[in-house]
Amino acid sequence: MNRVFVIADTHFCHAKILDYEPEHRPFASIEDHDAELVYRWNFTVKKSDTVWHLGDVLLGTKNFEILRELNGIKNLVLGNHDYPVIKYLEYFNKVLGSVQLHNCILTHIPVAESQFSRFKANIHGHLHSNTLEDKRYYNVSAERLNLTPKPLRDVIAEIDGFIENRL
Repeated sequence: MNRVFVIADTHFCHAKILDYEPEHRPFASIEDHDAELVYRWNFTVKKSDTVWHLGDVLLGTKNFEILRELNGIKNLVLGNHDYPVIKYLEYFNKVLGSVQLHNCILTHIPVAESQFSRFKANIHGHLHSNTLEDKRYYNVSAERLNLTPKPLRDVIAEIDGFIENRL
């Protein structure tokens, strides 16, 4: 059975992320960080599963080979650090600016609140360990997910539970 996962802001090969998020990324080196993220990803995701990565995959232009180590059929919603875009086409099944799944909009940066007339929620990244007060915004940055891809069905169930409780 093909499962679908989401995650954002893995920031592979980005040494400064250890300084920006020391509580959630307590590693001695970026190599230790990257090895642990690959381990958690592959422990969770099977080769036949699909992962929607919501941007800011890695830093640098020489580090793309780490993406070959990750299980699953990988799709990318571009983040503000994801360039050159052409390189990502080699490692991801799809590369998009946003995608609609289960009446939600998946983006890297949270969308304007006016979009909720079209979508029940915005699943996004970019904010790392921070969140927005409005529960229709669901942050899947790696820091919010214990550095591990999360099943999309679980995210949707949490969003649906919040919406039901609001009514």
